[in-house]
Parts: sequence; structure tokens; C-alpha cells
Amino acid sequence: MARTKLTNELKKAISQMPPTEKDKLLFRLIAKDHALVQKLIFELLETGDTKELRRDELKENILQALKNYKNYYYSPGYLLLDLRSISGEINRHVKTTKDKYGEIELNFLMLNKSLEYFGEHIKNAPPRRSKTFNNYVVKRALKLLALLKKMHEDIVLDFQGPMKELGKHIGDSHNMMKAAIFHGLDVNWLLQGKVPR
Repeated sequence: MARTKLTNELKKAISQMPPTEKDKLLFRLIAKDHALVQKLIFELLETGDTKELRRDELKENILQALKNYKNYYYSPGYLLLDLRSISGEINRHVKTTKDKYGEIELNFLMLNKSLEYFGEHIKNAPPRRSKTFNNYVVKRALKLLALLKKMHEDIVLDFQGPMKELGKHIGDSHNMMKAAIFHGLDVNWLLQGKVPR
């Protein structure tokens, strides 16, 4: 939905409205934006103290969702749809809480668990059916390395285990390795738990 630019005259008129009328208008507008409502709940009601709690809940949801997908695995394409849905949840969490550490942790969890559960299916799928999935994993790995590059070295150390695990998963799949080479991902960065500087 496109934003409408407010004129100075309208801004002035709104500022001069009685406080009760302004509040009613504000509440009605806020209710239409779910992301804003979540952000206000986090900042005003939870006073920003529930970031880790929210992250832990989302971790459990991701693990449960991936376990459920194990029973209904159909193809790399359908798995990719599921991962994009999980990724959307992670993005909403980050937008609400500004949880940069959680963004990295949750994405590594999503990628590593999905490859742990479905790696054999992906490896055995015809290349044309797994190409988009493989590209997604590699691009997400590159994004994670870029996010880690902005973090303090101590935080990078926290993620050495997940980095090495992801590197191993990618290295175990011939087609995923081809995607890594194509997109410029040196899997050794992951395997060594190092961020390119």
C-alpha cells in the first residue's frame, strides 16, 4: 500500500485536534498495521526485555515446523516454500525486536536442521528440481557471512559450530557445491569458522 504524503496544513490541523480524537484516530490506524502492533507490544508493554524469550519461542517453533515437514516431505521446491515461510517469521522477529544476534542464530538453525533432516532427499533429487533450493541455501549462507562480518569477533566465535555444520552440509552435496562456486561462496570459510574480511 502506497504512503500518502501529508501536507503541512493537514499536519497542523491534526496537531490541533482534541487529544481524545487524536487518540481514537491513532488507535484505529495502529490496529491496521500488525507489525507496528507487535513492535509497540515489545517496546511498551514488554519494555524490550523479552528479546531472548521471543527468540527461544521462535527456535522451538522452527524446530517443530521442520519436524512436522519430515512427515510430509515432497520435493525441494515444497521444502523451499516452507523455509521461506520460516524465514518470514525470522524477519518479523528481527523487525519487531532488532535482534541481530537472533537473526544469525535462527537462520543457521533453519538451514542446518533442514539440511540435517532433508539433505539426502536434496542430494538425490534431480539437479533441475533442487537448483532453486541449492541457490537459496548458498545465498542465505552468504547473507549470514555478511551479517557476521559486522559483528564483534567474540560473537563470530559463538557461531563457529553452526558455520562448520553448514559448510559440511553444503560440501556433502555435489549440486550445492556447484551453486556455491557459481555464487562465489568459498565453503572453506564456513568449514574453518572464519568470516572473510
